[in-house]
Amino acid sequence: MLCMLMICYDPTRPPIASEQNLQPEHAKLERELRERGLFVSGAGRWPVEHAKSVRKKDGKTTTTDGPFAEKKEALGGYYIVDCDEAAAIEIAGRIPVETRSYVQVRPIALFHPNVARISKMKD
Repeated sequence: MLCMLMICYDPTRPPIASEQNLQPEHAKLERELRERGLFVSGAGRWPVEHAKSVRKKDGKTTTTDGPFAEKKEALGGYYIVDCDEAAAIEIAGRIPVETRSYVQVRPIALFHPNVARISKMKD
């Protein structure tokens, strides 16, 4: 099963200056997951200040800066892993996060006809 492990944070709370750079710990975890054959994809994301929102209404497309007004939390980065739910939860617990952050585990549903293997949720 494919799972997305989303690193979420509250963009209204500034980072704590004393918290260390977690990038080396993320790189270490990614290497381990690759060696175990569980890592599919992953990336960090720029803060919400760099985001654009694209909406369609009445056949017209509009673009605005960021999701600022609507969001109380933002996605800071993610891992996609190929494992069962229990392993995904264990890995999520090992992802280094700041005190203003948490990790959300979500199964991925693939609905593309050309995908050879479909990720299925348990009934």
